[in-house]
Amino acid sequence: MWIGNKGRKKFYFLIFIFMVFLCGILYGRKRYPEWKEARSGVPDIYSSMLVDNEQNLIVIANSSRIDDKEAFARQVIHMCQENSFHSVRFSTDLSGYPSGVNIIVYLNEKDVDRRKPVCEIEFSTDDNSKNYDIKNNADKFRLYLDGKEIEFY
Repeated sequence: MWIGNKGRKKFYFLIFIFMVFLCGILYGRKRYPEWKEARSGVPDIYSSMLVDNEQNLIVIANSSRIDDKEAFARQVIHMCQENSFHSVRFSTDLSGYPSGVNIIVYLNEKDVDRRKPVCEIEFSTDDNSKNYDIKNNADKFRLYLDGKEIEFY
């Protein structure tokens, strides 16, 4: 039995809709883990540079906003001390932990070079002494958020 002209158009239209739906699912499955990580809220390092045993970082918040910047700053410093970032591990076997950390924070990777940073974090000693490190001498350090000192615990 032959399908009429209207029936054939309807059949091809349904096949087209099915193919678009199938392509969307396949593409979404491939991109979902990347999308999920970019919105996980877990900070990660975008770039890292060690200069004179002081760590300079660009950190991505992986979030649409930062509600509590002070808590976020403490979290990032703890992650530096614990060396627990997902994409970068600090090499501490030769020179130990850094003697200071300067961090520029963006919400996501797309914001880097496009927008102003969300905040800047500094973890340093009063006299910028190179004799201390962020892990073993944390009590000698002060935490600054956008140039203002905040409590570090």
